[in-house]
This record gives sequence, C-alpha cells and structure tokens, in this order.
Amino acid sequence: MKTILITKIFLLANILLFSGVLNSDVFSKLNNNDDDMNINLDEVKIGPDYFPIDPSLKLVYNSSMGEAYAEIKKKGSSYIMDLRNEDFYFIQTIFVENDTVFLSKLEQEVDVFLFISSSASVTYNRPYLRFPFPLKKNDSWTWNGVEYIDDANPDTIKVSGKVLGQEIVETEAGKFDCIKFQIDIHKKKSGSHTKFYEWRAPKIGLVKLEAFIDSKGFIGTIMNLLGYDEMKFELKEIL
Repeated sequence: MKTILITKIFLLANILLFSGVLNSDVFSKLNNNDDDMNINLDEVKIGPDYFPIDPSLKLVYNSSMGEAYAEIKKKGSSYIMDLRNEDFYFIQTIFVENDTVFLSKLEQEVDVFLFISSSASVTYNRPYLRFPFPLKKNDSWTWNGVEYIDDANPDTIKVSGKVLGQEIVETEAGKFDCIKFQIDIHKKKSGSHTKFYEWRAPKIGLVKLEAFIDSKGFIGTIMNLLGYDEMKFELKEIL
C-alpha cells in the first residue's frame, strides 16, 4: 500500500515528477484535445518564466486530492516549491543553472485514513532535468538516471519531454495563454509508464496538469480500482 501511495503523490510533479503502456482510450482522448491547439510558436519565447521561482507567487489549485496551496521559498542557491493541503504535502527542491531547471529532491507525505499516513523522500544519482530552457516549437529532451526512495530501492528511469504547442486554458482563476508540454517517465524495475501533460503560462507556471499512470499486474489493478491511475490539477486562484 505504501508503494501505491508514493506513486500517486509522485505524479504531482513530474511532477512533478512523480507500472506498461496507457490504454488506447486514454490516448484517443488526449490526442483529440491536441486538435484544438494553436501550435504556431515561432514568435513565442519559451523561457524560464514558464517555471517561475518568485517567492511572492502564491497559488491555489483544484485537484483530484482536493484544494491545494502552492508557495516558493528560497534556500541558499535552491528553491523549495511547497504544494500541500490538509491531507498531503509535496515539496520539490529545485535549482536553476543557465536557465535550465533541475530537480534534486522530493519530499512527500499523504494521510491515508484518520490516523495513518505514508511518507517518502526521493533523490537521484544526479540532478533530474526538469526543463532545459530556452525551448522552441517542436523541441524535445531526454534524461536518464537512477531514483532512490528513502535512500534505498534504486530504480533506473528515463524521462522524455517535448513542446506540443500553444493553447488557451480557462480555469476559475481566469483565461491563460499557455504552452502545453508532454512528459513521459519510464521506470525499468517497476515497469511503470507515467504520462503527464502540463499547461504553463509565463510568470505563473503551472495552470493545468493531467497525469496518467499505467502499472503492470496486480499493483496496476489495485491502483485502477482505487482511482490512483490518474490525477488532475487546475489553477483556482492567484493570491
């Protein structure tokens, strides 16, 4: 059960951060959404302002896990990105080097029942490449490394990302001109494949997130039954 809970929280990032192949119904639904995008990005500069690290930025999201609050704190040369509500917290430690965003550590905890919670710390053998800004239309990137959960249980992972296009996204917080990114995470030992889409706006960052995970065998069946195989976030308010 702890492994399943860790997997769900990991989806918050990569994202966040963040088991096979997604089924054809999911792929069909997502590909149909791409038809509505304006993918003419020739005049759009996709830079680090799409992943802001401004400590004054405070955001509220509606999510599959309830309303969540996000804030940023500076700690030395790194930035602590804190996303939480009463039932979970998800903390990313990131740093920026030559406009490229790297993730160095994840800390997470989720309350399962009234008196039961599950937590984990995720680290990597080298900084996890989050976004290699600056980017342009049709750009893609890959990163390979090893993740550790609580300094143990190493698993080889491959992360690939690409710029899909430009899309207007409307949420409770307003209407935003976003860049849509696709991120795929493959884990060798667990056999998991996580696919997620991020819609990001300059100086705001994450406006919308849709994440899908496919797991093999018994674990995959349990995750599906518990509703842990997908997660959604949408910006509700800018404080």
